[in-house]
Amino acid sequence: MSQPTKHFIISSATSIAAHTRHHPHSSEPKTETRNAMAPAATSRPAALLAFAVLVLVLVLVPAALACSASDRDALLSIRAALSESRLGVFSTWTGTDCCSGWYGVACDPTTDGRVADLTLRGEAEDAVMAPSGRPASGVMSGYVSDAVCRLDRLSTLVLADWKQITGPIPSCVATDLLNLRILELPGNLLTGVIPSSVGSLSRLAVLNLADNHLTGAIPSSITSLASSLKHLDLANNQLTGRIPSDFGKLSMLSRALLGRNRLSGPIPASVSSMPRLADLDLSENQLTGGIPDGLGSNGRVLTSLYLGGNRLSGGIPASLLRSAGLGILNLSRNALEGPVPDVFTAQSYFMLLDLSRNRLTGGVPRSLASAAYVGHLDLSHNRLCGAIPAGPPFDHLDAQSFGGNTCLCGGPLGKCT
Repeated sequence: MSQPTKHFIISSATSIAAHTRHHPHSSEPKTETRNAMAPAATSRPAALLAFAVLVLVLVLVPAALACSASDRDALLSIRAALSESRLGVFSTWTGTDCCSGWYGVACDPTTDGRVADLTLRGEAEDAVMAPSGRPASGVMSGYVSDAVCRLDRLSTLVLADWKQITGPIPSCVATDLLNLRILELPGNLLTGVIPSSVGSLSRLAVLNLADNHLTGAIPSSITSLASSLKHLDLANNQLTGRIPSDFGKLSMLSRALLGRNRLSGPIPASVSSMPRLADLDLSENQLTGGIPDGLGSNGRVLTSLYLGGNRLSGGIPASLLRSAGLGILNLSRNALEGPVPDVFTAQSYFMLLDLSRNRLTGGVPRSLASAAYVGHLDLSHNRLCGAIPAGPPFDHLDAQSFGGNTCLCGGPLGKCT
């Protein structure tokens, strides 16, 4: 039981006792004899009342908030399916009260001790994971037991970066854990598909399944999370198929990280209309078609865009290079054509601008000289021609930024002849 709760009840007992002693509407006769006897006569029942309430606080209330027996059994089944010996993560999972002292487990006091949070990270800096003060890297094997679905009050489920947890994601996670807000299972060896009914988790704000061996398509139901999903990370798996065409319905999404998979088909045009999308990574897939017009035109929201290592064609939308908020743009290793739009302004601030290994033609945009900042610029291995403009940012770039083009000259490539 929390200290504030105990304080409230003990204070209430004291107030009741005080109210009993000094009730303003007492009907007792106010004689000198009775007044003389009042302190001794009235303090005894008040003390007994306070003691009785204290007994309730110390005995009955803690029992009501103790760990649910069914939740404890589910946790022990989850533990039985996993093995971790280096750090002793499960060494605290003893006794009957899983709400007190069990590492990674937290309960909701408003639900009679039901488990609301199960968070076990293989790379953490707390006293258990890093007893020497230096971050540890844990290794856990086994599989995710479907007993986790018996914890039906869970709002957070995290089993992250354990490296050797295998097997599928239990399908019941998407049907039985309807209170989930955070689902993170990255950095393991999970296989199988993303549960098709993941869209039923109507409160889900964070879905992170990155760095596993998941296969199959991105479930179409995921776009049902339009009002809740803010962070989606499915990167570095083996996902196939197309990105759902109505992906843009995820209007609350700020990060969509789908890179390093085997996704195919076009980039959905609806992506251009996502009002809160700040980081989009679709790199190293097998995406085809053009970059949607209007991408990056939503003010200063989009800050990083990774589309490198696909099979994209067509031109570079001027809206991307004109965007005042975009600081990282990687379109390398595609089949993009046409000129680099000459639309840079004094608000342009690129930490990274990589357009290398495409089929771009024309010259180096002169408006780049007006940009507030250009850190890393790579225009190499295209079909650009003409003189590289003088002055910043070109004067701090080396030949590798421009090499492999048809007929560029000047700057770090030497004088034009």
